[in-house]
Amino acid sequence: MGNPHAVVIVDDLAHAGDLRTPPAVTPANAYPHGVTVTFAAIRSARHLHLRVHERGVGETRACGTGACAAVAALLHVGGRGGAGDGRYTADVPGGRLHIAVAADGAMALTGPAAIVAQGTVNLTPAGAPRPWRKATCAAGS
Repeated sequence: MGNPHAVVIVDDLAHAGDLRTPPAVTPANAYPHGVTVTFAAIRSARHLHLRVHERGVGETRACGTGACAAVAALLHVGGRGGAGDGRYTADVPGGRLHIAVAADGAMALTGPAAIVAQGTVNLTPAGAPRPWRKATCAAGS
């Protein structure tokens, strides 16, 4: 996925807790720079419900890499070694994601996107007389 993920398969997403703080991962040195932890409840062979504590952020309404990591874990648990062929569904608090998995294990993610917050930030180097760069950003789910 490009960043470290741990997937925990649970019967009920309530087992994830409040996810305001990073879930404990053992051994403690397994992820020295932190890890995104995805809690996955398997609803069927191709359908998951997820909650995600994103590394450095906390619980997020949606996490594409977390959804893909959860599908990879589902395939691994199913004995397919992370390679599958077909479409999978992942329900997250922010909506429904669709993950297409090729026979070689490559994944393509689709799903809704919505702006949930926006703002403007002025980035000024220390001691600079005026803002040198202005950035506008929007956060989605």
